Amino acid sequence: MAGIGKVLAKSIRDRIGSGLNALDQSAKPLRPGRRGKKGYPEYKQAHGIAPVRNWTWTGRTLRSLQVLSVNQNRGTIGFVDAMGDQKAHYNNLIEKAFAVSPKDAVALRQAVYDTFRSEKPIQFRRVA
Repeated sequence: MAGIGKVLAKSIRDRIGSGLNALDQSAKPLRPGRRGKKGYPEYKQAHGIAPVRNWTWTGRTLRSLQVLSVNQNRGTIGFVDAMGDQKAHYNNLIEKAFAVSPKDAVALRQAVYDTFRSEKPIQFRRVA
């Protein structure tokens, strides 16, 4: 289950990092500065970072996206850093990105299929 969770977390992390929302569409543009002041996109460009909504300035938020807990039937993905969790919450209010998108669902299904295919086949005994 932990392996499946890691695959899903990586898929979500890669999608958000490439500037896509939960519907696998381009994220909304960042709000530019007003009244002659620099806005967030201008600050990102000045530091050599792409001026898109990808939750990345230092990378701390997306790095803290990990598998939090697993058991036999369930896995939980979230943010291990409290600051990353808070930033993700506010970013998700602006535009939903931390969710399972259609492409993430395909990656999840493939991970589940690969996991069960690699396990030992179940053998049944005939009871007389």
